[in-house]
Amino acid sequence: METQSQDSRGSKQPKISVWQKPICEWTVEDVCRWLKSTAFAGSALMVDMATIHAVSGRALLRLTDGKLEKMGIVGKSQRQELMEQVLQLRLQREMEDLLQITEA
Repeated sequence: METQSQDSRGSKQPKISVWQKPICEWTVEDVCRWLKSTAFAGSALMVDMATIHAVSGRALLRLTDGKLEKMGIVGKSQRQELMEQVLQLRLQREMEDLLQITEA
């Protein structure tokens, strides 16, 4: 779904929702927006860590339990919950790739 946003000059520009972009093209801001939209415990901490460590969509897809622990997400249940969410994103990405292949 496209919406309108204003740039610094006040001109209206089409704004593409983060969920319409391929995950590997997400910016750090997009990742933070996604983290805020999820309902798991500790999402505020996750947003802070994503900002501090500049986690883009490409980096998000490559996160591991060990990387999350090094980033400061010490709660095993928090890491596991985030990894489950990231797995969902990976599956979504694979489905998008397969759809592109079949449409070509």
